[in-house]
Amino acid sequence: MPGLWFGRPALWLLAWRLRRLGLRAILYRYDARAAALPAAREALARLMVSSGARHVVGYSLGGIVVADFCRYHPRAYERAVVLGTPFRGSRAARRLYRCPALRGLFGVAAPVLIRGLRPGAIPRLGVVTGVKPRGLAGCLLAGGAHDGVLRACETRLRSARDAVALPLSHAGLVMGRLGARAIWNYLVRGRFGD
Repeated sequence: MPGLWFGRPALWLLAWRLRRLGLRAILYRYDARAAALPAAREALARLMVSSGARHVVGYSLGGIVVADFCRYHPRAYERAVVLGTPFRGSRAARRLYRCPALRGLFGVAAPVLIRGLRPGAIPRLGVVTGVKPRGLAGCLLAGGAHDGVLRACETRLRSARDAVALPLSHAGLVMGRLGARAIWNYLVRGRFGD
């Protein structure tokens, strides 16, 4: 599941890395600016059934869709991983949204980016957070650990089964080997640690 401004091409490298690690990777087409959360969640549920997939991975805003899917369809997956997901909203998004000229960039995703999503307890969900402060929004995130787009505290989900912080930027979460290895560890072993 891609994020707000990252389409499927941004996930090709991650999918390739996961395939090299022995996992089957299917890229899901999703436009976060146009698809409301319930519609995206149900489309993901249909894809999971039609493909026979048992694991699901979501990146950034796509992680919100994955968490919502897991909450509403707890028997439809074995394990799920989200990377750089704004569960508590995004300070950078809130600041950008204050500018009327930029509001159109968020589409229907604006409410969840501004307020976040508190999905409650989600079984078998792992959360990956980046803590390498590189990215265009870094200037909007003064103070605290962040990945250049999201502050680490914005990605926390207390009900997560497992969580790990990696020295990766927001984009690095899906482009680096370290992110792919963390996903593999959780999906195959059920934990991030080796």
